[in-house]
Amino acid sequence: MNGKIRLKQWGWGLGLTVWLAGVAAPAQAARTVSFWFNIFEVARISVPDLRRFVDKNELSPDLQRTLRLLPEKERQAFEQVLRFKIPLETRRVIRLVDSPAVERILMQIPPVFLPNQSPSVMPGLKGAIILASIPREQGGFRDRDGFGLVNVLEAYPAAEMNLDIPALLRLGQQGLDLQQLLGGGLLPAPR
Repeated sequence: MNGKIRLKQWGWGLGLTVWLAGVAAPAQAARTVSFWFNIFEVARISVPDLRRFVDKNELSPDLQRTLRLLPEKERQAFEQVLRFKIPLETRRVIRLVDSPAVERILMQIPPVFLPNQSPSVMPGLKGAIILASIPREQGGFRDRDGFGLVNVLEAYPAAEMNLDIPALLRLGQQGLDLQQLLGGGLLPAPR
């Protein structure tokens, strides 16, 4: 009888482990990004190419071709979006990510993700933002000087991302002032 109970417990433990491994398997992070300029112009760029551009200012052939599609002013704005970083600690990001102010900001962002599936994009986007704010040495994606779009793309739970470049640039040109929207909430906490 005692052996049957142990065997049953062992079976349940093994079954639960297998089930959790299948359910809780980590999602693959974005490896390529399709930048949509219009219905006919789409450029696919690998996330590692974007990382090399942000870190070392190296242009891969694909990124170089993509940047040539943009007029000079839009190219500079696009490069600025790629390089923009938020120097925010993980604790503050976790507190802010569900705040009404950040909800308003995030509701403006999903239209840049194609197809526009705001309800399905939002949980992955919030999770990617939190992972992007965790330092790399602690298992996250944050750089020493903060995190930005490339960090979020590295953490986003999808093998491929689609970004609408005109919508992304409009968002930047609208002067989306994160600092003002959050009432100064992005300022580093006093130590």
